[in-house]
Amino acid sequence: LNINDKMYPAKNFQGRISDAKMLALTPEDLKKNNRPMMDPKTLEVYSMYEAEMKKANSLDFDDLLLKTYELFRMYPDILEGYQDKFKFIMVDEYQDTNHIQYLLVQQLAKKHRNLCVVGDEDQSIYSWRGADISNILDFEKDFPEAKIVKLEENYRSTSNIVNAATHVIKNNTQRKDKTLFTSNPEGELIHVREEKNEYDEGRFVAKTVQTMMSQGEGSYNDFAVFYRTNAQSRVLEEQMRTMAIPYRLVGGVRFYERMEIKDMLSYMKLSVNPADDVAFKRVVNVPARGIGKTTIDKLEDFAIEHKLSLTMAAEKAVEARLFNAGTGGKIRRFLTLLEELQASAGQFRLPEFYHIILDRTEYVTVLKADDSPEAKARIENLEELDNAIAQFAKERGEEGHLQSFLEEMALVSDVDSLDQEQNSVTLMTLHISKGLEFPYVFVVGLEENLFPSNRGVDESGNEDVEEERRLAYVGMTRARQKLWLSYVRTRRVWGQEQFNPPSRFIKEIPQQLIDFKSAVEAPNFLSRHRSLGPVDADDDMAINFVSKPKFRQNSGGFDSQDFPDYDESAGGGNSFSKGMRVRHPTFGAGSVFATEGEGDGLKVSVMFADNTIKKFIVKYARLERL
Repeated sequence: LNINDKMYPAKNFQGRISDAKMLALTPEDLKKNNRPMMDPKTLEVYSMYEAEMKKANSLDFDDLLLKTYELFRMYPDILEGYQDKFKFIMVDEYQDTNHIQYLLVQQLAKKHRNLCVVGDEDQSIYSWRGADISNILDFEKDFPEAKIVKLEENYRSTSNIVNAATHVIKNNTQRKDKTLFTSNPEGELIHVREEKNEYDEGRFVAKTVQTMMSQGEGSYNDFAVFYRTNAQSRVLEEQMRTMAIPYRLVGGVRFYERMEIKDMLSYMKLSVNPADDVAFKRVVNVPARGIGKTTIDKLEDFAIEHKLSLTMAAEKAVEARLFNAGTGGKIRRFLTLLEELQASAGQFRLPEFYHIILDRTEYVTVLKADDSPEAKARIENLEELDNAIAQFAKERGEEGHLQSFLEEMALVSDVDSLDQEQNSVTLMTLHISKGLEFPYVFVVGLEENLFPSNRGVDESGNEDVEEERRLAYVGMTRARQKLWLSYVRTRRVWGQEQFNPPSRFIKEIPQQLIDFKSAVEAPNFLSRHRSLGPVDADDDMAINFVSKPKFRQNSGGFDSQDFPDYDESAGGGNSFSKGMRVRHPTFGAGSVFATEGEGDGLKVSVMFADNTIKKFIVKYARLERL
């Protein structure tokens, strides 16, 4: 097919084919469809994939449902046999069923119509993996004779928690009318906390756990901390370690053990120690550059024979033409990359150097081409590593260099390798929390553009916001006795402090149910943002948020941690003006909000689609004029 696997990763095709099969769409269906949901290239791959599967007499996981559905459709006698075998059907968690599952249930229940489904549309939070909320919302249309039994009593949470969650979810339109109640005591108010930044937020959570434990309130197992994205766990993990609080990460890998983080740390290690063979083996073909296992094994043998590090062995092997021209060229390009990184490590501050690694390796570019939920999560983790690096450099000042950062990361890894105590605080994403319950629950990061996520707000309109609200409802109703909701004034995004208003979900809780405390100045901050429309370009909060660059006496220039990107080849001409449309490779399209300085010192403030304003030094920012 002559497909560039960097531009079109196989995993991307696999995901789109799976999506089509969940909708019961074959290549033939898609070709006949006048409103194609699949681009021609993917459709071509889908057709060839199905042909190869048929030739191999094989099925993939999605075929287990799709082929069964097709079998029943094509052979009514076989369907009838199974209808008589399964005269009574019950489906649990019906709100999480996808379209092909819905069709199978319809086929099997059609004859005897003895079907019972159990579900809660207010807990439908998996549309990103194919779940279709309309299956449960339209159940009475499919089965008009159905009897509806509303399970409205909550046996888990206090009255205040149930009432608060109910007020939030009632803002959704895609739901059945029902009123939750509980016979449980009223309990404490919902504790809403405003913190200065994510580090203070993490400290607040850890300190609260520590205080309650010292007062004999339960065990560590009674506490759970929920967050919207996996990347948010880093700061929480850090604060738990600092206060010696045992914790376990459910449904995920500890931050510094995640693949993309270990990849970045390996590039950093090779930049200061080219003889690090473990780091070399980890990234020599990451991102994929055509250096396979056979080549690496051959390099290892050569290194052992000549008592060399893998980096030195690679250099000698290329010089000796141990490999063919194609393979030798790939190794040479990797070695050139390492040489560039080694040179840059001594010239740039740590935050800048991290961006050089991302830029030179094209690591994020490859992930963006993947465009899968997993790839997006990995980009978020790389963004969070950027925040960790920026914070480290800020706290350590002149001592915040690459070597000291790697030394600290080694200590973190040593701590993480210790056996986790069974009695531990639980950290997990909100999606994983569904179906669980804890006496004490913290939901952190309740800010616009984070929760609800900017993807939910910007890309798909109201439906995605409603799913985000259902996610908030799920998180709140995991708590039995006490619930804390927290947000911060500023949060680092790609190393840059960003302001987002408090989440609309907090605003939807009646004030009489809230115990609000702020750890920062102007405690009326929450009430100032009762209206949660987009931050206006002329809003003082938006303008004044942009941090002024800090002038460093001993460097003779601005502290570049305030500016997230750079490119030595970028021009510094005074060719940006207010109102000009530009595009940034990380943050997307935006408009120039203000300019300052000239020549190599020209700086521009850009307002992006999510109404955040970021400041860049033009010389170092890869801004493209639109």
